[in-house]
Amino acid sequence: MTVAAQLDREVILQEIYASLRLGQQALADWSGGRLAVSAVPGSGKSTGMAAAAAIAIARHQLHINRQLVLVTFTRSAAANLKAKVRGHLRRLGLPQTSFTVSTLHGLALTIATRNPELSNLSLETLTLVSPAQNNRLIRACVEQWIVANPVLYQRLIEGRQFDGEETEGLRRQSVLRTEVLPSLAHTVIREAKSSGLLPGDLYTLAQHLDHALPGDIENYDVLTIAAGLYERYQGLLQQRGWIDYDDMILAALRTLAEPETQRFWQSRVFAVFEDEAQDSSPLQTQLLTRLAADPDHPAAAPNLVRVGDPNQAINSTFTPADPVFFNQFCEACRRQNRLVTMDQAGRSTAVIMQAANRMLSWVNQARVAGPETPFRDQAIHPVEADDPQPNANPEPLGAGVEILSPPTIAESVQLIAQRVGNLYADHPNTSFAILVREGRQGQYLGRLLRDPDQVGIDLPGDRPADLRRWRAGSPNPGARRNAGLNALHRAAPLSRSVKSRFARTGGSSKNSHPGSQRPGQPPRAVSLPRPPGYPSR
Repeated sequence: MTVAAQLDREVILQEIYASLRLGQQALADWSGGRLAVSAVPGSGKSTGMAAAAAIAIARHQLHINRQLVLVTFTRSAAANLKAKVRGHLRRLGLPQTSFTVSTLHGLALTIATRNPELSNLSLETLTLVSPAQNNRLIRACVEQWIVANPVLYQRLIEGRQFDGEETEGLRRQSVLRTEVLPSLAHTVIREAKSSGLLPGDLYTLAQHLDHALPGDIENYDVLTIAAGLYERYQGLLQQRGWIDYDDMILAALRTLAEPETQRFWQSRVFAVFEDEAQDSSPLQTQLLTRLAADPDHPAAAPNLVRVGDPNQAINSTFTPADPVFFNQFCEACRRQNRLVTMDQAGRSTAVIMQAANRMLSWVNQARVAGPETPFRDQAIHPVEADDPQPNANPEPLGAGVEILSPPTIAESVQLIAQRVGNLYADHPNTSFAILVREGRQGQYLGRLLRDPDQVGIDLPGDRPADLRRWRAGSPNPGARRNAGLNALHRAAPLSRSVKSRFARTGGSSKNSHPGSQRPGQPPRAVSLPRPPGYPSR
C-alpha cells in the first residue's frame, strides 16, 4: 500500500468518525476489552455499530482468518447491518471478508454443524421444530405426565375447597390439561433451557428447595412437576429428531467445551459486536463471551461490545430474554468505566420524548413496581441542529401525544378510526401503526377497522383499488410497505413494551421473531472459512 493510499484511508476514517453523534463516537473509540453501550430508541445503534466495526477493521487490519463478528436478533437487522458495514469498507478499500454478520442462532448453528461429533447436532438428521409443532409437543408431554403421575395430578384437581362434585372436577381437569400445565411447561422449558439447565438439574433443585410456604398455602411440588414436563418434552424432541432454538445454543457450547476446538474458533474471532443486546438470554451471552476471549490470555477481558436498550422488553413476550441481564452487564461495565451512553434520538418529536422521559421518571420514583427500580435512569434527548439525519426530530402531527380513556373498546376503535382517517387526509404519504399488547388484539382491531358500519368511517386500504392508488401515489417506501391498515397485523405482535415508546417512523420493523423462516428451516449459518487442513464434516 502506498503512503498516499494510507493518507486517503485516514481521511475517510476521519470523515466516518465525524459523521457520528457523541455517543456513537464513544462506541467507535473502542480499542479492546468489554464495552457496554446503553442506547435509547432512535439513537442510531446500528449506524454507530457499523461505523465502529469499519474503524476497528481498519485499525486492527482484520482479514478472512481474523474476523470481526457482528450478531443481532433478526435476519432483517443482520442484512441491514451488513449493508452498512460493506458500504464503509468499500469506501476504505478494505476486504469484505474481514467481518461476518448473522443472527445469534445462525452463529451458533455454524459452530455446531461444523463440529457434529462434538455438538451431537447434524442438520442431515435433525429438523428445527416449528411453533405449531412445539405447541403439539407440549400438549403431548402434558398428557404423558398425567398418565405417569396420577396421584399428583389428582392432588392438583382437588386443590382446595373441592367437594367432589363431578361437573367441577371435569372443569378443573379441562383447565389443568389445556391451560395450567401447558403454560407451566412452556415457561419452565424456555427458561430452564436458556439457562443451560437440564431436567435432572431441575429435579435436584426441587429436592433441595425449602418447601416451607407462608400461611395456609399448600405445597404442590410445582418444580418437580415442571421437571417431569421438561423431561418428557426433551424425550419427544429426540424421538422425532427435532431441535429448538435453545438446542442450537447448547450445541455450540458443547462444541466449545473441547479445548482445541474452542481455541480454533477463538483464534478466528478478533471481537464480537452484539446489537439488540437486551434480547439475549444468559446462555446466549455465555456463548458470545466465550467466543470473544483471547485464547492466549484466557484470564483477560474478552473483546465483547454489547449495544442495546436496557429499558426495552418487546421480545421478552416470546423469548427468554429479559432486559435485567443487559442492565447487569451495563452496571458491571460502569464500575470499570466501560459504559457508553447513546441518549440522542433522531426519530421522535420533542413532545414524545418528553412524555417518555416523564413516564420513566415517575415509574422509578413512585415505586409502583415495588422496591426495585424497573427502568435505567436514562433520558432521551434530541439530536444537535447540524445532525446529518434529515428532519431527525420532526414536528408533531397534531398534538403529538394524547392520552384518552374511552369507556368501551368499541369507542376506542371508533376514535382510532377517526384519527387515522383525519391524519391520512392531511398526510397521505405517512405510514401508521397501531400498537396493542397481543397479536389477537391486533386481529380483532383489524376486523373492526375494516368494517365501516362498526367504526363509522370508510378507511383507505379497505378496497384493493384504494390500496393500489395509495401505493402508486406514495414516494415513501415505508408508506408503501405499511399501506392502509395492513400495518396493523405487522405491528401488533411486536408492540408490547415495558417502557411505552411512541414514535413516528417510515420504515419496516426490525423486531421480527427469529423463527420467521419457514417451519423446519434453521437460521442461515455464518460463513466463517476453515483454514487449510481443518477436518471437514
